[in-house]
Amino acid sequence: MHPPIKPFNTFFLETEDKLHSIYVEECGNKNGIPIIYLHGGPGGSIDPKNRRYFNPKKYRIILFDQRGSGKSKPRGSITKNTTKDLVNDMEKIRNILQIKKWIIVGGSWGSTLALIYAIKNSSKVLGMVLRGVFLGNKDEAYWTFHYSSKYFYPEIIDAIENKLKQKNKKIFLKLGKMLESKKINIRSISSIIWEKYERILSVLNPGKINLNEIKKIKKKKELPNSPFLEWHYIKNNFFLKKNEITSNIKIIKNIPTIIIQGRYDLICPPKSAFLLAKNMSNCELKIIENSGHSMSEPNIKSNVLKAIDEIFYKIKKK
Repeated sequence: MHPPIKPFNTFFLETEDKLHSIYVEECGNKNGIPIIYLHGGPGGSIDPKNRRYFNPKKYRIILFDQRGSGKSKPRGSITKNTTKDLVNDMEKIRNILQIKKWIIVGGSWGSTLALIYAIKNSSKVLGMVLRGVFLGNKDEAYWTFHYSSKYFYPEIIDAIENKLKQKNKKIFLKLGKMLESKKINIRSISSIIWEKYERILSVLNPGKINLNEIKKIKKKKELPNSPFLEWHYIKNNFFLKKNEITSNIKIIKNIPTIIIQGRYDLICPPKSAFLLAKNMSNCELKIIENSGHSMSEPNIKSNVLKAIDEIFYKIKKK
């Protein structure tokens, strides 16, 4: 990782309808190649550690918290919070910063947003580095919230079913409905279960899993943000048309792209990364053995760092 750095510019982008205030920061070289980082979720956030993936001498680094996320306000808001809105926010940020073209880096949901942005604004994209590709299809969501855990972590599913007193059902549909409850204790239980479940599945080796934690889950004062926003996007099919990304790959097939994909990713199946790479003409797919989903995994982290350096030279050669 590169040394810690601080932003040289921060601001809030007010949306035209005044419903959202988007936190944006710039780091690195003011005259470097512009590169924007897209966090996951939906409902994740940027972190000072994210800045360290980029060489501050080479890149003008832009990071922002998506609607309802991180420092953006209001926290957790799902009003006027769609994929199209996020793409429009990116374009406004690019215009405000007077950037002609930029490189996009995104993982998990961030890869989905990167791809949709590129499809809508291909002439503005120099290149992409994607990690843990998610194409926004229903079968991928079922993989994440049903099949992967059913076959790899049956004890987790059993513990959640016991907690919810619901057997042999699609329990994450049940959790989603619970997230919409007006009762704080119901929202609390469902959001904490959701977050713990994703945390376990996101890494290759989550360590000792204490199933008693699931049994003893109670109301918390501050609830995790991402389950609510993720459910908002999932139940609306990520605000995408059916196969919207795969049907439009031809628009972006010549954009220089590097994909980092964990072999044992239980959140975003490697099949999606393979499908994307197979249909792009200027794309390098790197399947990382002995790795899962999270960017914090050592082999994923080192390869993302390497890819961000490599894309710089790919762009320079164009």
